[in-house]
Amino acid sequence: MDVSVKSQKKQKQGFMDKIEKLGNKLPHPVLMFIYIAAFVLVLSAILGSLGVVAKTPLGDFPINNLLGQKPIEVLKVGATGTEVAERYSNGLSYVIGTAIANFMNMYAIGTILIIMLAIGLMEQSGYLTMAMKSIVQATPMKLVTPVVIFLGVMSNMASDAGYVVLIPLAALMYYTLGRNPIAGLAAGFAGVSGGFSANLFVSSTDALLLPFTQAAAETGDAMAGTQLASTLSVTSNWFFMMASTFLIILIGTIVVDKYIEPRLGKYNRAEAEVEPEHEITPAEKNAYKFTNKIMLILFALIILTALPIDKNNTIPLVGDLSTTVELWGKDAQGNPALVAPDGFLNSIFFKGDMVIMIMFVIFAVSGLVYGFKSGKFKKSADIVPAMVRAMADMAPIIVILFFVAQFINYFNDSHLGVLVASLGAKLVQQIPEGSMFMSIVLMVAFIFLTAFVNLFMGGASSKWGLLAPIFVPMLMVAGFTPAGVQLIYRIGDSSTNVISPLMSYLGVIVVFGQKYKKDFGVGNLISTMMPIAMAFLIGWTLFAIVWALTGLPIGPKTAFFI
Repeated sequence: MDVSVKSQKKQKQGFMDKIEKLGNKLPHPVLMFIYIAAFVLVLSAILGSLGVVAKTPLGDFPINNLLGQKPIEVLKVGATGTEVAERYSNGLSYVIGTAIANFMNMYAIGTILIIMLAIGLMEQSGYLTMAMKSIVQATPMKLVTPVVIFLGVMSNMASDAGYVVLIPLAALMYYTLGRNPIAGLAAGFAGVSGGFSANLFVSSTDALLLPFTQAAAETGDAMAGTQLASTLSVTSNWFFMMASTFLIILIGTIVVDKYIEPRLGKYNRAEAEVEPEHEITPAEKNAYKFTNKIMLILFALIILTALPIDKNNTIPLVGDLSTTVELWGKDAQGNPALVAPDGFLNSIFFKGDMVIMIMFVIFAVSGLVYGFKSGKFKKSADIVPAMVRAMADMAPIIVILFFVAQFINYFNDSHLGVLVASLGAKLVQQIPEGSMFMSIVLMVAFIFLTAFVNLFMGGASSKWGLLAPIFVPMLMVAGFTPAGVQLIYRIGDSSTNVISPLMSYLGVIVVFGQKYKKDFGVGNLISTMMPIAMAFLIGWTLFAIVWALTGLPIGPKTAFFI
């Protein structure tokens, strides 16, 4: 029996080793995205010349020839249909004219640079090292992985900040503990990306998907004879996603601790490009305690501005931004207008930029206070080199993201992403409707379709904008609520994030890994994350099936089935 088990383990490890070797034969991420972008351009030229059209309920999406001489129109998916977003005189003018805009409009750029400025202060001041050591000392060895995955899941409230904050910190935590930092990177990546939809609280994803679900549910109501579109809200998936948080932690911990880390083997600390540890001085201990007190005061001020407790704007010093800030919206006639948020969940504190800037303030203040208190920073001029060094470390990431931006825009603006998604949707439509068994089959098929499409089309909201008009009405007729359809979409969309070549941060994660393993490449990352992706996909799907069969609510007054 032991021989058989060992044989099975060797076969599994051999399979993953083959994936790793195959993946490592891939070129450098920069070159890889250059080649893929070139392939997309050529494919768009071929299919565009043949007149291929992606037909969807939202309208027809002709494949744009991005190398041709004919005018092209870039169609964008909106909550109520499609519209022409951009026009170009020919393909060449598109390729040349959009290169800079593609890069500068990439949200990840601003997020990374802003956060890394503050992290640079934390790291160079020494506060980051002190904080990590404190967390390590306070966290039992067996709980490190679940704590990292939990923090990764919860970081999704801060939009994409988890990618550039938690993942490198997780690798550093494992390194500090004497464990393999690549396993820490995998645990952080699993929580941030694989568990993207899960959370204990309502997240930005709930708000992003809601308009598309409501618009599609109106059609579904007409087809199914229901009135469910008006009942949808940002909390429609809340109960299920809260429970999913613990599921992701459990599955991720088992895979990382029992499979990934043993497979990685004993780590050679000589490979790490990190500063050597030093003995903590009394001055550093006192500076750390003082900084934490300042941070408690800062957190209290942030809470006072965030919680909707001040109806008359009488909180001293800070005010109540959650209810008094004005945001741009539309009036009854659809014209741009300044409007106050109609609820706390719609306030500025649930906007990605606000969360990023709050994190920037927290990180920067902690670094500055600790730096001056400990003596690391002698004068204000010492602050600048700390931030400059952080920006220097970002150079490889910026180079990668430039070409990632070109590839993603070529793929989307050529409408190839729409074509892939629409073909997959037609396959699922062939499954017959009817019994509970067939409903479960539809659920599983849709989850796996979404997981597959996620490999070829990035952006949770853009994919849902395309798939919702197809699947929400279809599955509502089959007996699903629109909230239930949205939920199973989120399962598939999250599970394969960690192995998707369209993941915007794929190259970024590789760079983080190279800090601890110089030859760490795309193949290493994909082979490391593949077991997590498959475990999440299968485990989360089974969890959804059990939840649906028991009839438990997935959110307040919301169930899987009508």
